[in-house]
Amino acid sequence: MISVNLHRRSFFVTIVTLTLSLSGAAATVPAADWEAGVAKIVITPEEPIFMDGYGGRDHPAEGTLHDLWAKATAMKAPNGHTVVFVGLDLVGVPIKMTDFVSAEIEKRHGLKRDQLMYSCSHTHTGPALDHNLSHMLDMSDEDWNKVLAYQDRLNRKVITVIEQALADMKPAKLEFGNGRTNFATPRRPPIGIGPYDHEVPVLKISSLDGKTLRGLIFGYACHSTVLSFYQFSGDYPGFAMIYLEERHPDTVAMFFAGCGADQNPLPRRKIELAEKYGRMLGIAVEEVIRDPMTPLTENVSSAFQNIDLAWDHVPTTEELQASVASSNVYDQRRGKFLLDRIEKEGELSPVYPYPVQVWRFGDQLTWVTLGGEVVVDYSIRIKAELGQGKTWVTGYANDVMCYIPSERVLKEGGYEGASSMIVYNQPSPWRTGLEDQIVETVHALFEKTRAKSE
Repeated sequence: MISVNLHRRSFFVTIVTLTLSLSGAAATVPAADWEAGVAKIVITPEEPIFMDGYGGRDHPAEGTLHDLWAKATAMKAPNGHTVVFVGLDLVGVPIKMTDFVSAEIEKRHGLKRDQLMYSCSHTHTGPALDHNLSHMLDMSDEDWNKVLAYQDRLNRKVITVIEQALADMKPAKLEFGNGRTNFATPRRPPIGIGPYDHEVPVLKISSLDGKTLRGLIFGYACHSTVLSFYQFSGDYPGFAMIYLEERHPDTVAMFFAGCGADQNPLPRRKIELAEKYGRMLGIAVEEVIRDPMTPLTENVSSAFQNIDLAWDHVPTTEELQASVASSNVYDQRRGKFLLDRIEKEGELSPVYPYPVQVWRFGDQLTWVTLGGEVVVDYSIRIKAELGQGKTWVTGYANDVMCYIPSERVLKEGGYEGASSMIVYNQPSPWRTGLEDQIVETVHALFEKTRAKSE
């Protein structure tokens, strides 16, 4: 009897020991719920072409400070839903490019438009692109042909980097957190007085055991306007990514611009300042990943919608002809550009299809993406309404068509509210009401993604 009891006790101890051992192993190596892939490709122009960012540029680039990149992170959730983030060292995201690339990726891989997010650093030392902003430049036909040829190569490189990220998929650990840095300065008069967003959102992609750092996605709400010379560079975001990749050689570091349309890095105009701000941003990211972060454990759901934002005024042919006769060269160029559009399309549309996108990682994190150069009021409001600390807001994404003022900025006018529309070759400022229309759409997509994830 004693022998049997000892045998049973020994068997019980063995089972408990084995169970604890397996439990410990599971804690060390979590289940392979998420998969992720990262990739990057150089997109620096192979020949000197015009640069975007400043209308006064009168000749092509004279060199390269550091390479420009297209980077991608593909993420597949436990429920099988895949989303792809694309980060570009460009001043904008041409709608022609995103339409072309998205159609190709859907055809080849079945990913829908809501599953693809295209972001840019908004560097003002990047190449001219096939979009409205480039028409402010005084380019010859030969210059334009070089830009269009570059755009064609760029489109195909973006497709390539997305496909490389999808091919790189492997089990991964995803974690997120928020840091801070403080070099962004409100630029609307009085300069330095006004709202700002110093948050630095960070998404960390590691191997399943957490030992190998594979990717970093991070953002900040500030214009990339430290540099204004004739050398290609990623400005301070480029230096931030270089800083992080030098310290983590096997990592692809990716930047997205927040709602920094009315924020400038001050002081500026020196390479050492671009390096300094990049280092400050990189250190902020390092501080986040050094401390415990929140693991993403919930599924991702995605939604995308174009909404019709109305122009305040659609100019007549007579008004545009008067603009062509103006003494202001940018008025002249906008007049010619819009007259040409009327000739090709028959009329000017009273609205613009504005893109709003939401990726929702359950109740843990909501990632809101807005097109255009979005002022900081949107970030502050959306984070307050959807949840501070668990909401990210990306601007300059999917289509950068012009500035997106808040109602406050639209009423005040000035560059971000009104006059910037001239260099973007848009018909007029926006009609009042756009802020509520955009934010209401964010809420609608937020609810839509909630339903998808349940």
